[in-house]
Amino acid sequence: MTKYKVLIVCLLLGVSFYGQETAPSYLLYQYNMNILNPAYAGVSEKTEIGFGFRKKQMEFNDDSGTQFISFSKGIGRNLGIGISIVNDKVFISKETSTVVDISYKLQMDRTTNLYFGMKAGGTFYSIDFNSLGVNDPLFADNISTFSPVIGVGAYLKGEHYFINLSSPNVILSEVQSPRINSEGEINSEVINEKLHVYLGGGYQFSITETIDLTPSVFSRFVSDEDLLLDISAVADFSNKVEAGITYRLNTSVVGSVLLKIVKNTSFGYAYESTTSKYSALSSGTHEFIVKFSW
Repeated sequence: MTKYKVLIVCLLLGVSFYGQETAPSYLLYQYNMNILNPAYAGVSEKTEIGFGFRKKQMEFNDDSGTQFISFSKGIGRNLGIGISIVNDKVFISKETSTVVDISYKLQMDRTTNLYFGMKAGGTFYSIDFNSLGVNDPLFADNISTFSPVIGVGAYLKGEHYFINLSSPNVILSEVQSPRINSEGEINSEVINEKLHVYLGGGYQFSITETIDLTPSVFSRFVSDEDLLLDISAVADFSNKVEAGITYRLNTSVVGSVLLKIVKNTSFGYAYESTTSKYSALSSGTHEFIVKFSW
């Protein structure tokens, strides 16, 4: 029985360490964008605080999930600052990132601004082998490591359009990972975090006096991984309700809604329905956010 427990653990650890190599794929990223792009810090020229969580419903008992909080504020005419904390748990592994953002605004003309940003901080990784309850020397000792984070980004905002480009972490640290070799033996292997680059843009159309429509694309490039591409459309009704739909290429479909019916407060929800070959393992992903601005 122990042998089968170890096998199951190793299979789940493969998912766990893939999560360490690849960052979470947010559903409502456009409302907490400075998590991915430091150039967004202070863009709205308001003080903003947002927090939320995402949870993937798996077909086996698992408490994996992501929680995040972000802060953004404009300072003076051209500077912005931000702070973001992200806690991501995948099976028995957990990573917690804390970073500080700073941005600078360069005014191109009356309606166009170009923002540059940089983020700095660190990520704590931990693997709780003891929580497995497996009586095997391989899983006797927990692992805890720390790695620095340096990210860069740019954001071009016009009267009706936007373009963004960012890499949240350009320092690719080494992480210890258990692997199964060709002979079926389990050993420890050093792997590198993967470089993430985000590129996207959109354009806002006025359909009526009370309805705006913003189609957009958002892509994530990860070293040695397939391209993640979002094709989205968000409709804004009287600046009170936003409803959107996203097709995540060859992966899933996402529906979202944002309510702005309370002054200075927004409530958002998104649901992702998986369409890939992994749909048998997951019944969908939920994400909630609350955002305050003043």
